[in-house]
Amino acid sequence: MTNFDQDTDSHPGEDSSSDIPVRIELRDVTTGTSEGARSLSFLGESNPVRKARTVIPQIENTAVAEQLDKLLLMIRKMIEIAQRERPGLSDIPPLLAHIDEDGAVLVEWIFPDFRVGFNIEPNPNESGWHLVSNKKLDEFTVSGQLGNMDAIIRTLLRFILPNI
Repeated sequence: MTNFDQDTDSHPGEDSSSDIPVRIELRDVTTGTSEGARSLSFLGESNPVRKARTVIPQIENTAVAEQLDKLLLMIRKMIEIAQRERPGLSDIPPLLAHIDEDGAVLVEWIFPDFRVGFNIEPNPNESGWHLVSNKKLDEFTVSGQLGNMDAIIRTLLRFILPNI
């Protein structure tokens, strides 16, 4: 069994990531033995939410800022899990965020053969997601309400990871 200590408290506008590699001690709690220290680096694009987080302090509507923060935190956690399961998974492009005139936020994740987007609206019931692919992936488009954010992100990552 591997134990990880992680500070999961986050606040809108605050980037809890660091450019400094984090040392993690892996221990087998059943035998009390140590597997040695490992480093996880958040340099480069291994933290693709970093750029998108920079818009949070600029968002006037706190509900939108909180919803964006929650979305980005979920994506980051799921990517970290995928990176532990697939060593070498590092070519993940950054998520980009843009604040619209009406206070909504558009987050886009652009890959070579597809694009994933999230629109965070002042009314959470109007927030949504979309996935659009190019000819190489049969030019399909799917979208829906953001509703159960956790399930949607998991489903999208099941598509994204094999196609990057």
